[in-house]
Amino acid sequence: MAQSASISQYSALELLLESCPAQIWQMTDANTFGRVNAAYAAFLGKPRIAIEHQPVESLLPSAEVEACVSQNRKLFETKHPMTSEEWHLDASGNSRLLRIQKTPMMNETGQVLFLSCSAEDITEQWQAAQELTRLQAQIDEQVTEKVGEAADTLWGTVSSLVHLCETQDENASAHLQRLSEACRVVASVLSFNSVYSQWLTYDFIYKLQQASLLHDIGKASIPDSILQKPGKLTREEFDEVKKHTVIGAQTLEQAYPRLPKGSIFQMAIDIALSHHERWDGKGYPNGLKGDEIPLPAQIVAICDVYDALRNVRPYKPAMTHQESMLEIRRECGTHFNPALCDAFFHCAEEIRHIYDGNSIG
Repeated sequence: MAQSASISQYSALELLLESCPAQIWQMTDANTFGRVNAAYAAFLGKPRIAIEHQPVESLLPSAEVEACVSQNRKLFETKHPMTSEEWHLDASGNSRLLRIQKTPMMNETGQVLFLSCSAEDITEQWQAAQELTRLQAQIDEQVTEKVGEAADTLWGTVSSLVHLCETQDENASAHLQRLSEACRVVASVLSFNSVYSQWLTYDFIYKLQQASLLHDIGKASIPDSILQKPGKLTREEFDEVKKHTVIGAQTLEQAYPRLPKGSIFQMAIDIALSHHERWDGKGYPNGLKGDEIPLPAQIVAICDVYDALRNVRPYKPAMTHQESMLEIRRECGTHFNPALCDAFFHCAEEIRHIYDGNSIG
């Protein structure tokens, strides 16, 4: 009775293995097949009787034999199960991606009797994932393109508004024109044989010219009574002026929160926030030091200071070109990046012509 039950259970197991869609087989040693089910036999395109107890090299494509035997040998030695994803040729010569699991089956003494192997064909899942990745990349590219177009349109609007506002103040308008052009010249010189050359592309320099126009946008929130004060500012008044960096950056961030980080607006935000930082870390608002300061902000800073030195301000007379260059030289390594100073001095005459050709009065 017990023997009859065992036979029945064995038959049920055989039926289960045969009907299982997964490929199942045994390896009695590193190079010899044991039992195989119908799914694995179909994958190889041979009857089970032609596979069982036969060597690997007589059944698998020659390109797969060495890797298979080596893998099996390692499993017999290490006695550790293994899961892998491998490409194999099916009976029709098509490459199929299989997720293979091989488990050493041992007796009570720890001796490996055979490898129990199974494989799931995941080719369709892999192809679907590849297609999804391709479509996602295509969508991302289209979104980036559309956002870029929107950014360009927005920037055109912003630039027009800036120029419209500045036409109410000829000095401010000329200042922006000089600053934008000076930034272009200095960045172009710096792009040759400097540690920053790789970043100073044509696109970078173009964006810098445009983004520099908004460097002082935060000053719109500072009272004219402070900005136009003829004498020295009090500590409280200067603290109020310093807020224009943070206010300017926050204004741009709130207006354009969804634009990509590489956009012209991100550069404008960096410039608005950091163009009063100093190379020695003694600037504001965050006390950034050295190359912690975004490069666009560093370039705007040195050009802005030169222009301020050359210009009449309520609290000071204008300096000559030579006096201004001497002042910048004194600030090299403290206020300004030495490499940036070298580039600035290299194009000093061009900077002078920019100022002289766009000054008022």
